[in-house]
Amino acid sequence: MKRIVFWILFAWLGHDTLPAQAGDVPGSAPAAASRLFYLQRSKDANTVVYQANVLADQKLSPQKPVDVFWIRYAEQGQREELSSIQWQLAYGYQHRACADKPDSYELRLNAYPKRPLKVVHSQGKTVAMIVINGQNAHLQKIFIQLASSFHLVPKVAYIELFGVDPDSGQSVYERIPI
Repeated sequence: MKRIVFWILFAWLGHDTLPAQAGDVPGSAPAAASRLFYLQRSKDANTVVYQANVLADQKLSPQKPVDVFWIRYAEQGQREELSSIQWQLAYGYQHRACADKPDSYELRLNAYPKRPLKVVHSQGKTVAMIVINGQNAHLQKIFIQLASSFHLVPKVAYIELFGVDPDSGQSVYERIPI
């Protein structure tokens, strides 16, 4: 039950009053060398971006290894910081250093802490690793499909994880029904 409540909050906290029209939701967030992955929802065009917070010495910030922010496509495409409520209940994360790998961190998204991510250096860049459909993968995108609802808080129908197998380069996908 907690899982459902978290994903509903996750989807709702960034919910705009205007739903997206067909074709409004961009296929991907703008590419940046430090982008780890992004999150999109079916009801609007706004995107939450998770980006490696790399310091001048090319290491991740131990205090905040990942920078999380909106790209407000439904407005003018501007970058906007998360509100404290959005951070605490949905899009933010808890992190800790990985003992087995220097300059690597385990992250647990506040909305769904059961599926941890690892932010690591792989093949010359920083990536978010997660298990997708039983395989280790570089996470690229999370998509949340909201169900039609007449309630104030939208219901989550399912979550999709998209990634790439780091060894084979093949796409990896999982749909999580809620």
